[in-house]
Order: sequence, then structure tokens, then C-alpha cells
Amino acid sequence: MFAGRPDWHAPTHRAGRPVYAVFEQPGRFMAAPRRLRTASFRLDIYEQDRGDAGLENFSLLQLGFEADFDLDALRELAPDAPPGLSTLPAEAAWLRLHAAEALSLPPEVTALQPLDIAGLRAMGLTLRLDGPATTLFEGALQTGLLAVGAQAWVRARGLAERWPLTLAVDPAALRAALPATDGPLSALRDRLLDAPESLGFPALRDVPLSHRAQATEALLDRLVERFGALWPGPADEPAGGARLVFDADRMPPGQVSWNLAEPLLCPRLLPIEADPLAPLRELAPAQWAGSLVRRHSVPALGSGWHAITALPNLPGPRAGLLRTQLELTAPPHPPARPFSSQASAPLPADDAPFSLNLRLAPDEPLHYQWKASTFVLNGHQPELVQGPLQTADQRHLVIGPEALGLHLLCVEVDAALLREARVEVHCQGLRNGKAWTVRGQVDGERHRLALALPRDLQDGTLTATALAGDRSCSAAPQAVTDAGLYLDAFSFEGSGARTLSLRCEFDDGAPQVLVELAPEDRTEEPGRRSLWRLTPVAPAADWGWTALSPFRSGYRWRWAGQTAWSAALSPAQALQLRSSQAPTRSTP
Repeated sequence: MFAGRPDWHAPTHRAGRPVYAVFEQPGRFMAAPRRLRTASFRLDIYEQDRGDAGLENFSLLQLGFEADFDLDALRELAPDAPPGLSTLPAEAAWLRLHAAEALSLPPEVTALQPLDIAGLRAMGLTLRLDGPATTLFEGALQTGLLAVGAQAWVRARGLAERWPLTLAVDPAALRAALPATDGPLSALRDRLLDAPESLGFPALRDVPLSHRAQATEALLDRLVERFGALWPGPADEPAGGARLVFDADRMPPGQVSWNLAEPLLCPRLLPIEADPLAPLRELAPAQWAGSLVRRHSVPALGSGWHAITALPNLPGPRAGLLRTQLELTAPPHPPARPFSSQASAPLPADDAPFSLNLRLAPDEPLHYQWKASTFVLNGHQPELVQGPLQTADQRHLVIGPEALGLHLLCVEVDAALLREARVEVHCQGLRNGKAWTVRGQVDGERHRLALALPRDLQDGTLTATALAGDRSCSAAPQAVTDAGLYLDAFSFEGSGARTLSLRCEFDDGAPQVLVELAPEDRTEEPGRRSLWRLTPVAPAADWGWTALSPFRSGYRWRWAGQTAWSAALSPAQALQLRSSQAPTRSTP
């Protein structure tokens, strides 16, 4: 439950960024994303001739983001950064656009928007803007592009701060002592530091002043997890501010006891950089048309016809998904329409928006049912998976994985590993009592993959194999969960902490020998070499190092003073030496 999660306690800082230790996995660390990089920007503007009703304008704004962790730059800027560095997974994310006072943006755009998590790094946002909002937004882009900025946040779950203190908590009394159930997290922290007794926690006063902030943070983490939720603050609060919203239903009267030293998972809200409009700044406005801003003219339809716009919002690239068909059905609406009306279309391979025309009776309110049917691969055989039947009364649909009846499991591989290997991913489980299997590959051309799995898959297990030439290594099997899978070099056998036992048999009366050791791929780095002195009194030693790659997990050795290193050797076998083999004898 706790192993593999980031530990919020005492993060280290490298190149100005916090790095969190991974709980119960020594040598492994996680870094939060530094920024949201805009991977795609698309504004589709629709103009529909509705006959006597005139022209109806609306648009679909689609933004695709990639969380940029910038781990390679972090390692370069901070040579002492821990080698076992990976990405910190987010459970939720938000974005808010803002502009200079002289520039007006539609309220739909400047509102706090939750982002769809489509993988370990991929996030997306889809907005439907009406006609006036479309005109206002397009005008703002052309006249004040440089004045538009953004704030972004990710929420991640990790191990709460801990302190050896047990507190008695009365949730209802705490709720009554709060000025409001919704307020800045920083204000509650300050009150716990300055006047903890006002909230029913006088025991915090007994904590030494030098450690009171840590004890306060331990309590605050538990208040957030047990009684409330973290949200980004409003636009008029300082950038990066978080708000804590308490849930009164979770705060009944009575006494509960909390041990602040016990492990507990809790969320943290982390502000990050974002520039959603970066793709627009790279092109002149005259070049936007057709690539970033697209206009669609929908011809006039007869009375009772409705154009339904659908937008796929699916992580990709996808493995195991062959074809998806969207079906709309309007049940009979007697007496004006005593028959069912249907429309269907396939989801485009490029996930572009598409339209379906559904015919109802004149003046009949728009109301219909819809579902998606998908053919997916089970091994080498296609099988049909039906999504749930849903109802709608709007002209715009967003098609997510749940609508397909699928779990699109996102697998991402660290770019550093992909520079020397490709990774094959295999998922197997049971569906309706029968075996189910799907495979995919991640390589240098694409560092992520979404495996198409039925939502009713049972006992799903993921295995991954890294291949470089004729060499291969495997990662430990993992159970399929709702979270994605992130793989780096340390996910595979052979990477990480390595230990070698070395021993010298003194068979010629030598007083000592000097042996130099180094990881197999870092013999040219003096700081990575290790010199060992063995004597008849202490003829054995153990040497440890960190292997940065499963394909370079061995070591090399040489007698001190020599220039040539040995071939790469595995530490699985101890290094056995004889003093008589040393070319020269070293003296103390």
C-alpha cells in the first residue's frame, strides 16, 4: 500500500527542485513535473446554417499537454542527483488561463478547468465554446496572444509527514472552530502554528519550536486526507495557492485518536509552469488556418435534423484497439415520430472531431441514447467489447475510454532507457473465464503506449522485457491497476544497487595488494573508481555501487598502477585473487 509512493517527509533539493524519496525503496527518488508542455492545440470552429433560426456558431477547443519532468536536465545540472530518479505520478491536474486586464477572455476559458489524465505524462482539455465566446476567444488570440498566460497544478498522493505525537481529535468541534469550511491551506497552517489550542490541538505547543513546523505539517496532512479535499485557489490568490475544502459529513461529533507517526497516504497540490498557447506563438496568425485553427461549414439541414459533434479523448498511441463505432439512437417519440432514428460513424484514426446527423421530428427536443462498440485484439483474434448505453441531450459528445468499455492502460518508458533498448509489454488475464492477452512495444520513436484492456478483465498481470540486440532483461510482474505503469532502467533486473565480494589469497608473503574497481561503463570517471587495500589480516571486502542500466550492470577491475581494465564481469560471482598474481607489490 505504501511501498513505491513518494515520501513527503524532508525532500532533497537538486537544481532548485524538490526530489522525494520513494518509501521503502532505498536509492529511488521521484521528481514532480516542471512544466506542462503543450503537445497539441486545436480550435475547430463550426458554422451551421439552421434555416429560419439563422447561423449557429460554436467551437471545440482541444489542448493536449505533456508533463515535462526534465529529468535529463536535472541530472546534468545536479551531478549529485540520485541515480534512481523517476517521475512522480499525478492523480489529478488543473489549468486556468488568464490575461492582462486590457484583454477580455470568455469566462468558460478563464474558469478553473480539470484536465483529463490520459497517461503518466499525457493530459488533455476539451472545451465547447458558444458563438459569442468563440468570437471573443479568437479575437483575443489575434490581438493579445502575448498577454495570455496560465496557471497549472497537479495533485499527487504520497506518504504524509510524520512526527512522534498522538492527538485526540473531535471532528465536529474542529468544524465549529473553523471560520469557514473552505479556505486557504496556508491560513490553516498558520493558525495551527500560532494558536493550535484554538482548534483543539494544545498538544502542539509541547513540541519543541525547532520541530513544530514538522509536527504541524503531519497534522495538516491528516486533516486534508480524512476530512477534506485540496483544490487550486481562486485567480485572485497568490499563484500556486491551495484551498482546503472540508466535508462536514465526514466530521461527526466524538473523539478519535491520531498517531502522527503512523504512515498514511495523503495528497499534495504542486504548482507547475504552463504555456498552453506556445504552438500559436511559433506561427504567424496567417499560418494558423488549417493547422491550428480549422473552420467547418455544416450545411443547412431539414427540420428535425440535428448535427451531433463527437470528439475522441483517448490516450495513444494504442495497442490492441482495432476499430470503434459510435452509434446514436433516438427511441420512438409518438405521435410525431413513431419510429426509432439512428446514426453511426467510426472514430477517426487521428482522433479528430467528427459529426453525425440524427433526424428527429420537427420541434422535438433533442434526446438520444448512444454507445460505442469496439473491436480489440485478444492475442491475434479480434473480439467485440460493448461500451455502456448512455443518454444525452446535448450536441457535443466527448468519447473517453470508459465510453468504450475499455481501460486504456498507459505504459511509459524513460527516454534514457529507450536510447539503448526497446521494451515489449505483455498483459494477460481472464475475461469471462477465458484467457486474455495483449502485447505492445515501446521504442525510440514512441516512448508511451496505451494497452486496450476490457474493464471486466480479472487477475490482470503486466510483464515488461527490455531488449538490446541479443540481450534481454525482465521487470518484475505487476498487477494491473487504474494507475499507469512507468518503466525506467531501475525497473529491470540488474539495475540499481549492486554488491561484489572480493577476496585475496596471500600465497607469497606480500604485505598487501591494492585493487581498483569501477562500474563497467564508468572506468573513465575518476570519481566512480574505488581503491581497495587487502592485507593478510583483512583479506576480504565488499564493494557496492549503483548500476544505471540493466545492460551495463557489471564491473571491471585492475591491479593498482595498471592501465588496462578487465572485461566486464558479473558481481554474481565473487572476485577471487592471489597476491602472487599482482604485477608489483605495494607497500604501505
